[in-house]
Amino acid sequence: MMAGVTTSIHAAVWGSRWDSVGIDPTLECAARLGFDHVVVPLRSLAALDPTAIGRAFERHGLIPLNTAGIPADCDIGSRDPYARQRGMKHLRNVMRAARDMGSRQINGVLYAPLVRAPGPPPSEARQFSAEALAAIAHEAKPMGLRLALEVVNRYETNLLNTAGEAMAFLDEVAQDNVGLHLDTFHMSIEERDPFQTLRDAAPRLFYFELDQSHRGDLRDGSLDLETWAREAARAGYRGIVGVEAFSRSRMAPDHADALAVWRDTYDDPSALAESALKLIRRSFAHAA
Repeated sequence: MMAGVTTSIHAAVWGSRWDSVGIDPTLECAARLGFDHVVVPLRSLAALDPTAIGRAFERHGLIPLNTAGIPADCDIGSRDPYARQRGMKHLRNVMRAARDMGSRQINGVLYAPLVRAPGPPPSEARQFSAEALAAIAHEAKPMGLRLALEVVNRYETNLLNTAGEAMAFLDEVAQDNVGLHLDTFHMSIEERDPFQTLRDAAPRLFYFELDQSHRGDLRDGSLDLETWAREAARAGYRGIVGVEAFSRSRMAPDHADALAVWRDTYDDPSALAESALKLIRRSFAHAA
């Protein structure tokens, strides 16, 4: 931990095996480099043993975080009440898995399916989604869980694409354990003034994620991520700063397809992780 900031990195930087054995080399490397958290996606819940994964984290002195979404047939904003019920059931299963893993926070697109939509959302989708998340967040509180709603670009959802939209949505959810997850990749597409957005959103920000324009090595791309991190620090953000990168050969094919990761964007995950951690430390030390 540094100046109130903790660091996190997505497990997919190294690979797609997140069982208690497969994730061990990832945890060993993340701990050796000095990260505080590793993000484990809650995909294919039936194949995961959250308790065993939690024990692996304990062995390495790391704290798990999770990311999750909702399947297309489980849309909590749908006009179909049965789809909304399936979505609630799915999110409850996600929360139980996170709790059993020892996680304290679930990030991700928890408010709508992660798909390219054919048009704008139905008028009632926002209300249905907010009502469902308010109920889920209330159930999450005794589990010690926070929900960080990730704001993603227009090609991945049609419900929340800007931090301003998301902050208004938080007002509708009205639960203090629900906040924002902002990712530089998505912000660079959708925000008119990203640094002003960081200043406006900082009080409600649960997770700030550094993610390059091509979603690969943070040192090589169109985004000056050191400046982005400094701006987050200047805005007063002192929460979790995450690192995300995806390379197709290190991902499960369906995961890569869902995120449109069509090529390999880096060769050495440990070098990527080490340089990203140094970037975060420099940026927040400079701002301080």
